[in-house]
Amino acid sequence: MRFGFQPLLNRAGAATVEFVLVLPVMCTILFGLFEGSQVLIAYMKLVDATQTVADLICQQQSVAPSDITNFVAAAGYVMEPYSASTLGIAITSVTFDPNTGAASVAWQQTSGTITPPSNLNLASLAANYGTKGESVIIVESAYSYSSVLYYVLPRVMNLSQTAFAKPRLVPSIPFT
Repeated sequence: MRFGFQPLLNRAGAATVEFVLVLPVMCTILFGLFEGSQVLIAYMKLVDATQTVADLICQQQSVAPSDITNFVAAAGYVMEPYSASTLGIAITSVTFDPNTGAASVAWQQTSGTITPPSNLNLASLAANYGTKGESVIIVESAYSYSSVLYYVLPRVMNLSQTAFAKPRLVPSIPFT
């Protein structure tokens, strides 16, 4: 004798097996989307923090060490809710000779865990951003993003960003 609900049980068992096989793939996709979006948000905040520091410096007529400390603190506030403890910022002023237009590094300040780039590299990098008698501020930042879940992405991802800006009030911003 055959019961009427036997084919129903077979189909329910097949759906359970399919669900168990698909669940890890779906969880990996979900965690990957979450982690990927967190890295993207951290990178966008790093871009904003770098451009904020460049903009704040370019609004000054001169810059002192206390100003640099305040600008780095502002970058930390921009990075919130991410921790600014792994944020490193290198600020460089590159001036262009009034006679020849040759680029040279006027001053450089760093904060946090960042290796300042070489002066030759910065001068060649800034060569297209100014003309004779002008200057340009280069702000480079580095951030080590630590993944919350690290299920799909590595535990630490190193992000970096560079911003260029020209002084607004004076041709060159001195460091005093």
